[in-house]
Amino acid sequence: MGCLVTLLRILIGPVLGLAVLGGLLYFLVFANFSERLVTAETYYAAINETDAYNRVYDEVLVDEAIREQTRNLLGGVELKSHEETVELLRGIMPPAYLQEQTENNIDRFTRYMRHETNDLEIYADLREPLERVESVVEAKVYRFIDELEIAESTETGCSADTLRQLAADYAVPAARLSTGKLPESVPSLESLTRECRERGFDRWFDQILFDTALNSQASLLLRETRGKLRQSFIEGDSRAFLKAVAASLIEPLTDAAIADIRRELQPGDRLELIEKITEWSKDLTKGDIESQAGDLRELVTAANGPAKYIALAVVVISSLLLALVYLPSPSGMLRWPGISLVIGGGVCLIVGFVLNSAIPGQLNSAITYSASYSSDVPASAVNLAGDLLESFGRQATGGFIPSATVVILLGVALVAASFLSGALFASLRKILPSGNR
Repeated sequence: MGCLVTLLRILIGPVLGLAVLGGLLYFLVFANFSERLVTAETYYAAINETDAYNRVYDEVLVDEAIREQTRNLLGGVELKSHEETVELLRGIMPPAYLQEQTENNIDRFTRYMRHETNDLEIYADLREPLERVESVVEAKVYRFIDELEIAESTETGCSADTLRQLAADYAVPAARLSTGKLPESVPSLESLTRECRERGFDRWFDQILFDTALNSQASLLLRETRGKLRQSFIEGDSRAFLKAVAASLIEPLTDAAIADIRRELQPGDRLELIEKITEWSKDLTKGDIESQAGDLRELVTAANGPAKYIALAVVVISSLLLALVYLPSPSGMLRWPGISLVIGGGVCLIVGFVLNSAIPGQLNSAITYSASYSSDVPASAVNLAGDLLESFGRQATGGFIPSATVVILLGVALVAASFLSGALFASLRKILPSGNR
């Protein structure tokens, strides 16, 4: 009989130990990963780790590959430096806006993954930034004019030649503003007396309108704002006059730019990001993305549903059966389930560390090197996407250490108790009434 029990333990013990190991691997590693796929905080942590919001301004929006699109968004206004471009883009699309749009999309995606909605919707609402373009660009132009050098005229008086020369000097910055270029200086109006400015405005202004430097559209726009320009001219305020000119000429540029952008958007100024990704990628279609997302959702749902609890039940039942195999030995009943938990928890730690080390880099490489993109896609955007996916992989495959450590400590406690079980049971026999008889 003793040989049969020993054989039974030799045959069944390893099987039950493997069952404990398999259940722990599923519950502590795979189920942990699948749960993190539907948890918004996982995505937030990846974004914060990569400093994604700041990199959008500092790297992506100023990339040479999208310089033309960026210039269009700014209404065609040409800025001299990277810092100025970043400043303006931050005004149009502030960090709070980017964060709001990102978190809204994360919320929509995780709700889709949890089957709380049936439609995969990933989009950006551009209504607010488009409404800010005109005011932000105009404010930037005004600040620029405030810092412009005022060029003093070499001629004074109120002769026809003086007015003609001053008109030609003002036609140059006006012409530059009409094409989105910032002026290099502003001529001084104080070279004319106030009386001259009051009497000569109409003649002087007509000479600007018909100057060959101005195109017909700019001339028409300035003609419509004659009344607004008259007062600042009479006051001799050169910067105020140029600001009024800028307001007349910059507004149509920004309006046209906004109209061009809106033609590419869905109703409500929505930019469908899935469609944009398919435009950038040579390998994916919208159907491919939706199909793969659907498959992933079903897999995650299965992993986070009954399968997770079945794995936990397998661990518990297998541990109990392993204890029963060693009846009536108290030390064996404690030691072997404990050893199984220690080994299982340790293997989970090793597997978790391997996955946490290998998967993030593989995800980055898949985005950065393996996929094919259109030439319109800036390299900085691809690099940011790769870094984001790598960080997400790190976050999604993490979190296993606390639970695996608890399992190991529980196993260690059982093993330690097994060595003390003889003394414990002897003490109990002495304490219990039956032990004193």
